[in-house]
Amino acid sequence: MSFYGFAQKVCIFFFKLYFKINVKGIENIPSGGGKFILISNHQSNLDPVMLGLYLKNRRLFFMAKQELFKIPILSFIIKKLGAFPVKRGSRDSSAIKMAKDLVNCGKMLAMFPEGTRSKDGKLSKPKVGFAKIALETGAKIIPCSIFYCGKRPRSRVFVEYGPPIGVSEDEISSKIDLRSKSLKTVLEKAWGEVARINDLQRGREK
Repeated sequence: MSFYGFAQKVCIFFFKLYFKINVKGIENIPSGGGKFILISNHQSNLDPVMLGLYLKNRRLFFMAKQELFKIPILSFIIKKLGAFPVKRGSRDSSAIKMAKDLVNCGKMLAMFPEGTRSKDGKLSKPKVGFAKIALETGAKIIPCSIFYCGKRPRSRVFVEYGPPIGVSEDEISSKIDLRSKSLKTVLEKAWGEVARINDLQRGREK
């Protein structure tokens, strides 16, 4: 068993003790192959774990702030779990190249377009990075939302994956201008789906 698989089983065991987790839409996650980018809202440091907790046939790869890789033990663990460093607050070309290489190799890239955690749980304006990578690689985008409600322990967590969103052949390009219409279209469509799922989750809380 790989370190990733072992860590996944351990997390499932302990998270079940601490949370009531409801997962929907796993059938929208392909078991293997193809180019995909999973995007989600961001509320907690636990979000990367929640995203991949029950995905038994697909490993996720994440960007993580480079400061975390300066902590020896933590660096070893998050690297094993599929994280790679990115410099926040600047255009990190090496991290972007790594992201595109992973997608082109059939690995599933997971991204939090808001760039940071939401303090009030409301969705923030997304950054364009995921849409640009999708258009430059031809990857499909899988929208997801994570929603926490109630007090710990045993608070409820809703994780829902939506159907993949494809980009058209006409929109795919090896280099996308940040002001391009296709970039805006993909961004709004994909983030709109995240918002729709998030609204449904909030409705379940009531």
